[in-house]
Amino acid sequence: MRVLILGLGASGGGAEAAEYYLKLGNSVEIIGSPTKRENEPMVKLLESKGAVFISKDDVMDSVEKADLVVKIPGVPIPYLVKKKAKSITNDIAALLENPKTERMQRIIIAGSKGKTSTASALSDALNSLGVKAAFSEGLGYSAFHLLSDIENDDKLYDAVIIEMSLWQVKDTAQSLGYVWPRIDIAAITDTIPIPTSPSDMTSEGSLFIGPWIRKLIIPRFLKEKMLFSGIIPKAKVKGYPSLTNPFKNKAGKELAWECIKALGYRKKEIVSAFRGYRGIPNRLELIAVSDGISFINDSSSVLPLSVSFSMRGMKGTPVHLIIGGTDKSNIDLTELKEPLDEAVSLTLLSGSLTEKLIPLIRREGLKFSGPFSSMQDATMAAYEAALDHRGKRDTPEIILLSPGAYADEYFANEFERGSEFRRAVHRLLSEKR
Repeated sequence: MRVLILGLGASGGGAEAAEYYLKLGNSVEIIGSPTKRENEPMVKLLESKGAVFISKDDVMDSVEKADLVVKIPGVPIPYLVKKKAKSITNDIAALLENPKTERMQRIIIAGSKGKTSTASALSDALNSLGVKAAFSEGLGYSAFHLLSDIENDDKLYDAVIIEMSLWQVKDTAQSLGYVWPRIDIAAITDTIPIPTSPSDMTSEGSLFIGPWIRKLIIPRFLKEKMLFSGIIPKAKVKGYPSLTNPFKNKAGKELAWECIKALGYRKKEIVSAFRGYRGIPNRLELIAVSDGISFINDSSSVLPLSVSFSMRGMKGTPVHLIIGGTDKSNIDLTELKEPLDEAVSLTLLSGSLTEKLIPLIRREGLKFSGPFSSMQDATMAAYEAALDHRGKRDTPEIILLSPGAYADEYFANEFERGSEFRRAVHRLLSEKR
């Protein structure tokens, strides 16, 4: 099959797509001249795996020859591409249309806030109940990440949970031609624009009322509005929180509980399933506190914007930042200037983005340790810096793993990177005892 990918994308989604289709043995072309990006490691890596980069001047010829055109998240498809392409997909559309997900429960968590906490809590609880649930995160991630796992026959899942922002809903609907595959549960975290009548199908909410939706779980005020407009059968929609929900006003768990209830589990089973949940793994996850030093795992931070967000919540506390990794796109490194300046110490993880980052750090006159290819070595270096900075004062310190980059060169993915950090922290603290 000939696959054309419409660029690498600002967050590396095109690179993820290219690697996925190359692994399946497809012929892959990517828009983006390598002569303009000859110093980009990701371009060289993809070319070494068989990808061919083409210029924008050759796009229409490639579109007509391609069996599949892959849309990059957030980037509109030109009209002529839409008209000439045999088939168009994006990461989430490809995930939903994959034959292997047909046998799984498909659950979408959508909205403008609270998506990740809900999807994470739901995934964790379902796994506790013996349901093997895969979780496809939204911000900074491509669903092709998860698709690679699903294609591996050793990893069988019973359910797939997909976190989607409202722009991703529209993006995916366009890629699917506005006809979705079966969705077992669509859960809305807060508010979405909804149709005012059955003939108004222009808003994001209209994408959740088709025959493909088996159960729609939405806030009570939205349910009343939808039922009043007559655009959805009453039997399909459930308002939340329900009267028996034991997690009212508890972020993530409240809506996750409603989803599991809709799957037919009893209240006692669900409550028990949530007991072991400790928050979103790899997202500002507190691993341990020792000698006044907090170890925080933010391995899911794959973009500079995520590092800035994480650091913003730690103002006033000395942060020893572990940063760096793989560059999958043409990232604007100046977005890292503020967190780099604010960190008390910098420990670098090896990778193609780190190689670009070092000159910037040096221009800013900042000191750093590394780069380290071993997470154990990086953790130890950050720990020594924290001990040295703390000295004899009784003040709290934070060691924060927030790479702002992907992990592919030295880890299987960002989740393995987070697991390695957890192991490194526990090993370090156990040896210290």
